[in-house]
Order: sequence, then structure tokens, then C-alpha cells
Amino acid sequence: MHNRIYIILVFGLLGVSFGAPLARFLPELAALSIAFWRMAGASTLLWGHGIIKGQEPLGQKEFPAIIIAGIFLALHFAFFYSAVKLTTIANATLFATMAPLFTLVYERLVLKQRLALGALIGLWMAIAGAIIVQGSGFHWGAVETRGNLYALASSGFMSVVLLIGQRVRSKITNIMYTRWLYLFAALTLVLITFSLGVDLRFQLADTKWLLGLVILPTLIGHNSMSYAVKYLRPTIVGSMPFGEPILASVLAWLFFGEVVGWNVVIGGSITLSGLVLLTLKRG
Repeated sequence: MHNRIYIILVFGLLGVSFGAPLARFLPELAALSIAFWRMAGASTLLWGHGIIKGQEPLGQKEFPAIIIAGIFLALHFAFFYSAVKLTTIANATLFATMAPLFTLVYERLVLKQRLALGALIGLWMAIAGAIIVQGSGFHWGAVETRGNLYALASSGFMSVVLLIGQRVRSKITNIMYTRWLYLFAALTLVLITFSLGVDLRFQLADTKWLLGLVILPTLIGHNSMSYAVKYLRPTIVGSMPFGEPILASVLAWLFFGEVVGWNVVIGGSITLSGLVLLTLKRG
């Protein structure tokens, strides 16, 4: 059974790694528009699946938590795709995988939990690596700096989704949870786009890239990890996304010739090692 779950996780990691590169094929679409269509498309397909294969109704007491998770997931993708527009794919995916830092802060400051020495070492390694990645080019007005900060903010929003999902997912099926989660995220994004006057229209040629975002990083990527967390320890599933910056950087190099600097290689390696250590020592 576990071997099958590990295979699902590998495919999930491969799928998630396409999230940033595929968006680069949509230069004319606003970040908010990309985020909306990704969530709307995934939700539509999952609801279509529910028509074919019926699902139990969702209890009313679960709605508030999933609505909040959907709002924060919308913010995650809005900031992540804004980051992809402003910085390198390597940087965007690296800073977007730092949700464990935020959940650690929550556990320490809100839940008052004691932290293991290994977790603290991992925390400082992750921060030190991020500083190396940013390097001496930190400037509030710099485009790349803003992109890195947007990606870091997207990690903060994702940490809320993970904290809520860990509780809700234990009570309902993966399909039931994600179809409502993506629906509320899409509704949040459409409200934001309308309030900001963002155009949601896209060209017919963009359809294949948007469909790729719906299928690869969302239905295969995120849903695989949501499915696996029911059968494997959260520390194992939680460490899988740390491979995304590596695979996404390889794809960025293959598709766009985007070269990764040594500061990103060294700093990114330190950050990812710190995040893995932090995750394992918390589990």
C-alpha cells in the first residue's frame, strides 16, 4: 500500500513543479487571471467528477474552515503568480516553499509549543539560505526583490491553508475537500479581479497552458499530496514540495534558458536542507 502512495507522491511532485514554468507561457495574462482560471478549472473538473461519482454532502460545520482556507489559497496563488512575473522561477519556487517557517512560528507563538533544537537549527538554516539567495541585491524598489517578497508572502498564506487542511481533511474525503477549497478560492479571486478591474479574458491559444495548470500542478500535484497525507506521516508528505524548486529550475532552464546563479544554488541548498530538517524534527 505504502509503495503505491510513494509513487503517487512522486507524480505529485512532478506535477507541482510545472506550476511556475507553465505560467511563463502566459505573459499576456495577469497573475490574478492565471490564479483564477487554475482554481476555477480544477474546481469545475472535480465537481464534474462528483456528478459522475456521487459524494456525501459536506457538513455545515466544516464550511467556515474551508471558506477561510479557500480565501488564503486564493491569496497564495495571487502572490505566487505575481512573483513568477517579477523574479526567476528558481527564486519564486524556493521562497514559495517556506510555509513550514510560518507554521513553526504559529506553533511557538500561538500554541506555545516548545521547539526541538533540530527544528530551530533548521529554521535558522532556512533563513540564512534565503539571505544568500537574495544576496546584496536587496532593495525595496527592485523588481526581483518584490518578486521574492511576494513568493515569501505566498508561503505565509499557504501555511494557513495547511493548518486548516490538516484538521478538516481528517474528517472528509480528498475530493470533497479540494472541490470546495478550489471553488472558494476561485470565488475569492473573481471578486478580487472584478474589484481591481483585471481582465479575465484569454486567447484560444492560451487554453492548453491553462489546462496544463489545472491538470498538472493542481489535480495531479496538490491533490496527490492531499490524498497521501491520510496514509503517510505529515512530515513525509510535507517534505515532498521541497523538491519543487529543483525540478522547476530544470524546467525553466529547458524551456526558457533561465540560468540559476551560484547564490541561488548555494543559498537554495541551505534553505531546502533547513526546511527538511525543520519538518523532520517537528514530526
